[in-house]
Amino acid sequence: MEHKVAQQASDEEPFLQQEEKDIYQLPLRPARRERWANILPYSVVLNVGLLLALFAVWNLQKHDPSKHYIPNEVYSPAKSVVEYNNILFTGGLKGDTSKYLGSTPEVDEAWDDLYNKVLISQILPETAAKLPNATTRFSNDTDYHIVELDVFHQLHCLNMMRKLVYPTAYPMDLTSGSEEAEDNIFHMEHCYEQLRQSLQCTSDLSTITWQWSRKQGRFIGNVHTMHTCKNFDKIHEWAVENHAAQDLDFYEFVEGAPIFKNE
Repeated sequence: MEHKVAQQASDEEPFLQQEEKDIYQLPLRPARRERWANILPYSVVLNVGLLLALFAVWNLQKHDPSKHYIPNEVYSPAKSVVEYNNILFTGGLKGDTSKYLGSTPEVDEAWDDLYNKVLISQILPETAAKLPNATTRFSNDTDYHIVELDVFHQLHCLNMMRKLVYPTAYPMDLTSGSEEAEDNIFHMEHCYEQLRQSLQCTSDLSTITWQWSRKQGRFIGNVHTMHTCKNFDKIHEWAVENHAAQDLDFYEFVEGAPIFKNE
């Protein structure tokens, strides 16, 4: 019996050795390919996930809630400071307080601070080259160009119209037929036409609501409503930082100045 077992083991030994030899001689490359084939799907998923995460971060930065994207927006040198916030409007009605209502010296100073001290700005030539309409240098001795942000021009116009409400404090001849009266009328027409266009251009879509007034016993329009606004303080700060350090001589031609064609 032991002889048979020994013989059987001896008979199987060449086959075991051959099998062992075959195992050691198996090529390694297919095994590596198999491992890569197993890893590849996980690698693809990981890379796609990373790309999606990067896109999400970029998208959040691009769509900053304090900023709005406006397609085909006209270039402005102050564009970089524009931020948006929500503001609750006052009504300018009885009981409302505003430092811009009335005709006192304090009110005049408040309006003056709004626009008059920062009305004219100076910009470098490379910035001026981006403007949709050409502008002039201050003089032949400087590279600085002159601009005026329209919001400050509009505030000037609105202030002129405010003064019409108080003819005693701000007398203005509009009826005598004199040359001065004609100039004043021309100025006022220019102002309300500019304001009309600006109001239609911006077309504020904030809503005025109607609510019941117990005091008056009727429905009234509630103008104390929320509006999404450009941050005026940021724009005013830009105007202060870029306020013109020199005056434009209106009667001395500057070389290279664009020619006004709307006359």
